[in-house]
Amino acid sequence: MVTSTPDTTIDAGAEKRFFIEMLTKDIELLPAIVDLVDNSVDGARGLHPDGNLSGQWVKIEFGDESFTISDNSGGISVDIARHYAFRFGRSKDFTGVKRSVGQFGVGMKRAIFKIGQAFAVQSAFRGTPGTNDGSRFDLSVDVEEWAQQDEWTFQFGSVEESVALGPDEVAGTVISVTKLHPSVQDDLGDPAIIQALRTELRVRHQESIQSGLQLHLNSEQPLTASRPSLQASDVVRPLVKEFQVAGAGGGTVEVKLYAGTVAPPKRDKDADPEDDGQAENFQDPGDAGWYLFCNDRLLLVADRTPLTGWGNPAAAYHPQYRAFRGFVYLSADDAGLLPWNTTKTAVDRDSPVFRAVQSEMKTALVAVQAVINRAKQVRSRLEEDEQKPEILVALDEAQDQPITSLSASTQMVAPAAPPPKPKAPPTPKIQRIQYAVDPKRFDEVATALGATSGSEVGRLTFDYFYDQEIG
Repeated sequence: MVTSTPDTTIDAGAEKRFFIEMLTKDIELLPAIVDLVDNSVDGARGLHPDGNLSGQWVKIEFGDESFTISDNSGGISVDIARHYAFRFGRSKDFTGVKRSVGQFGVGMKRAIFKIGQAFAVQSAFRGTPGTNDGSRFDLSVDVEEWAQQDEWTFQFGSVEESVALGPDEVAGTVISVTKLHPSVQDDLGDPAIIQALRTELRVRHQESIQSGLQLHLNSEQPLTASRPSLQASDVVRPLVKEFQVAGAGGGTVEVKLYAGTVAPPKRDKDADPEDDGQAENFQDPGDAGWYLFCNDRLLLVADRTPLTGWGNPAAAYHPQYRAFRGFVYLSADDAGLLPWNTTKTAVDRDSPVFRAVQSEMKTALVAVQAVINRAKQVRSRLEEDEQKPEILVALDEAQDQPITSLSASTQMVAPAAPPPKPKAPPTPKIQRIQYAVDPKRFDEVATALGATSGSEVGRLTFDYFYDQEIG
């Protein structure tokens, strides 16, 4: 008798349509576009290990029917495209670029799926100068058709390997997305959304822009980035620390932490001092808070939550702290050591690296708040026409300096507060008496007492009664 062996295999494969929907559900449009720029930035950094990105550019263009991002970041080799770039998830044997922004291997695909239902990629890879190890390829994918296929593969439209690019040929990549989702069409036609995208790109990639990268949006002039700065002078020094944190499984994360204040707007310096504790004086916090970068990609923007120490152990955010700024830079050759989520819009709160850095951030915040509180107390005691104490002069007049020019300081340094003025002796308490009498009788009493005013009559008659009846 022949007995059959039961099939013990369980199908745990992914359904493409479900995978696409879930992959794009957790990311919004603007972070998805920023993710595409991340890939271009990584390519540019691979060309310039010294960090100088002058001459590198990324161009984003879109209209009603298409979205395109192009760069001159060196291109994707056919080998990388074939084995790594279009895989869903980062292969364990893929080394990538040191100090890269991309980590998880889903950013480009997720962003494309988020934007539209069809895409094309063209890339030219120069390879080693003077050799013929360059390559070119293009591919086109209709996502709806691909989702109906069993295979998890894409097909090159054309491919060339072992070629030399011409001297004027751009080594870079062009990604074009078409069949835009209706919501994406609406967003990309909204001026407010475009302005938000412009701001998001300027903020999130400010370090790369400052390093020379030209980032264009719809053929505009390259976006500019603000330069992180803190107040500094001969008598004011922000807190500046550099240290390392061990990563899980080996490797280290280098940390640079800056915390201090920014110069008050001129209108604040010229205005009469106000009590920041009064509700009617509450002001927009603006840019106050912590900024945290991972490999120069901004993760946290103006954070004022308990995550970075506000309310635990430091005081919760209050308008009197609107001058506070903190900048933290985490850098690692292995991007897997950095505490970011897959959308690079928040930190991994459970990361041992972040917890170690978080402790330093909390300590720094408490130290800067102490200086701000000290200055507020001095200002509240300041009398009209009194000369400003040194601490107020220092914090009102110290100019903002780029953080790259600041020297190390384990504490925020500012002039000490002057000692409180001695209290004036208490004014004796008095009780006022007021009563009405007949005018004729008042005149007779005033004449008898030799008094000339009602208050004097009242005081003398009170004294007379007290002496005769009580004293």
